[in-house]
Amino acid sequence: MNARKKVLLVCDKNECTSFGRLALSIMHALEPDFDVDTLWLKTPKFFGKNATRNNLEIWAPSLHVGFFTFRHPFKKILRRECPDVVFFIRPELGFLVPVAKSACAAKVVMFVHDTFAETLYPDSLKFKVLNRFFIRDTVKSDYYVYNSRWTRGEAEAHFGTAGTRGKVIGCPIDSNLFCPPEQPVDDAARDAFRRKFGLASYRAVCLNVSLDEPRKNIETYFEMARQCPDVAFVRVGRLSERLSQIINRDKLTNVFHFPEFKAHELCDFYRHADLMVYPSLLEGFGMPPIEALSCGTPSVAAATSAMKENLDGVVPLVDPPTDVDAYVEILKRVLAGENVVDDAKKTQLLEYCSNESFARRVGEALAESLE
Repeated sequence: MNARKKVLLVCDKNECTSFGRLALSIMHALEPDFDVDTLWLKTPKFFGKNATRNNLEIWAPSLHVGFFTFRHPFKKILRRECPDVVFFIRPELGFLVPVAKSACAAKVVMFVHDTFAETLYPDSLKFKVLNRFFIRDTVKSDYYVYNSRWTRGEAEAHFGTAGTRGKVIGCPIDSNLFCPPEQPVDDAARDAFRRKFGLASYRAVCLNVSLDEPRKNIETYFEMARQCPDVAFVRVGRLSERLSQIINRDKLTNVFHFPEFKAHELCDFYRHADLMVYPSLLEGFGMPPIEALSCGTPSVAAATSAMKENLDGVVPLVDPPTDVDAYVEILKRVLAGENVVDDAKKTQLLEYCSNESFARRVGEALAESLE
């Protein structure tokens, strides 16, 4: 009987981030067929200043410092653990690919989510450094997994890896967490939730979950807020100085920011929102609108990149993605009681994003990478 192959996942983000949750999903997906461990590359930014250590953690003051200090302990761990596969959770860890290949005979698998750092900011010193020192060695991986066909095409064009071994595996939505409540949200529960977060004086709640990056098109979301002053526009994500200036300039008293939630808290916001609005210009996959759908809340998104690949025909898509009036019209339809979601196609999408379906594709990819 053949021994089970050993997989070492490498992740540098905590479990409250999409990358951290993804690492755990991959770990759970592979556990039935592989021996799986996760090596956490820890920094105070994502893991606090707790000094707790174990033998599958490497600490550094920051990822930038880790560029120099992660290599030696990483090599020691690889030689001790002797994995068959080293699975990096994102290309920003590409600087460790040559270390893995020199330390052991493992196959190196890289999960490519997008190429935004490489392609969107050609004049940014930060991203020039990121590309030059952190991402460049991604091309030395043995096998690639991608979250969408769109990402695969973009990555192959940028990295010049067309024809290399790889597979689109999508992304999982944890349906045990992101799911409708056991009892439908009635008016009393909705009112109690809104009072808890200072939203009680508004007749509806729109939700957006995103970073503050130009590609997220948050200006369009804020313009919706300006046009709909009787609706609360909640954004989960850091409130930057740039966004604060827009809010103050336009007197958007109906915009509410919450910097970060744990997954179960985010689920509550999904469940109690009337509409998830996701006007992003570019996405490698676009998880928030699908998470909202999994919680029973309708979504509207921009007809761009991987969102069009995943959501076309499932929910309304807006083209061009800056058409504020189109988003407002969808909101009016939802508040009038119209179902804007194709329920049959939603079921197909959620099945594709289920843990079981994702686990099957991850297992197939890892088996192929070892051939």
